[in-house]
Amino acid sequence: MDDKAEPGNNYRSRLVAHRGYQQKYPENTLLGYQQAIAAGALSIETDVLLSADKHPLLYHDPTLKRVSGCKGRVDSTTLAELIRTPAYEPRRLGQRFSEQYITPLSDLVELLKEHPQVTAYIEVKKEAVGFAGTSDTYKFVSQCLAPVASQCIIISFDHDFMLFVRGQGWARCGVAIKRWKDLRSAKIAAIKPDTVFTHYRRIPAKADLKQLGFELVVYEIDEPALARKWLARGASKVETFDIGGLIAHQNL
Repeated sequence: MDDKAEPGNNYRSRLVAHRGYQQKYPENTLLGYQQAIAAGALSIETDVLLSADKHPLLYHDPTLKRVSGCKGRVDSTTLAELIRTPAYEPRRLGQRFSEQYITPLSDLVELLKEHPQVTAYIEVKKEAVGFAGTSDTYKFVSQCLAPVASQCIIISFDHDFMLFVRGQGWARCGVAIKRWKDLRSAKIAAIKPDTVFTHYRRIPAKADLKQLGFELVVYEIDEPALARKWLARGASKVETFDIGGLIAHQNL
């Protein structure tokens, strides 16, 4: 069904589910992505780290404390151990999701196969690159994503890594930036990013967002009025922890 046939579809295509449906479910879990897609998400974003045996998995922090409520580091723990480790954000969500476990990237790939209309932004964390090196990190992540490569944009704050990814021929590449002036760097010019992620507060008031030449995704936006403002100003998409809440406001 095209956008003309479904008025809300164009709006939904401009929303990105940040770490899944994070407001209601544990971040970076298969459950969170299933619920985001069930709520209508057409774009999702996930963080990727590597286990001690270099398997890619969905996780934001290098340590297990905040999300899993236990000691240890992701890159010091094998995949077999990690997939038996809860991922339930106990301080934020209590014990409600204590039976949710860390999700390997391969499980997200299977979900994307079931939903070919969904675009996935795969943020490779700097810690993964620091642990395994640029070449191995790309190898293990890209091999895992291969069955759904056409749906996936690889992004990172590590611009050296993204320059390598682009050089390897990955079709859709992006960068995350901390400072707007980073867009003037020779490295980003060489990457030629298809997508740029940045926090909306880092965008100068006078920046012309309608002449950028790439897809701009701004985060973190959970309020419909703020989403309306940035989409009208020229942002391509807004990233949100509350994907269901924003989709409910179809009349932006």
